[in-house]
Amino acid sequence: MATRPGHTVELFGFPRLLAGQAAVSIEGATLAEIAGGLGAACPSLLGQVIDRDTGWLLPGYVFVVGDRFTSNRELAVDPSAAVLLVSAAAGG
Repeated sequence: MATRPGHTVELFGFPRLLAGQAAVSIEGATLAEIAGGLGAACPSLLGQVIDRDTGWLLPGYVFVVGDRFTSNRELAVDPSAAVLLVSAAAGG
């Protein structure tokens, strides 16, 4: 049985405030798995940042993987890649 890769997901802005922490360790191979893991690890994000029904990001939030902003659920995430959760409309 294959081991699922682990990621440290850094939270910024409102997600950080809700979660009460700057980073969360999550297992998952794709962004969909990582988002679902975030919802399970930080239930305070559900309904505010992550959809309770789909386990995916609500409008207004996006992942940054490496240096790429993305909302591609199926994106395979390399275990060495930096993963951030941010507001899609950061700034003014």
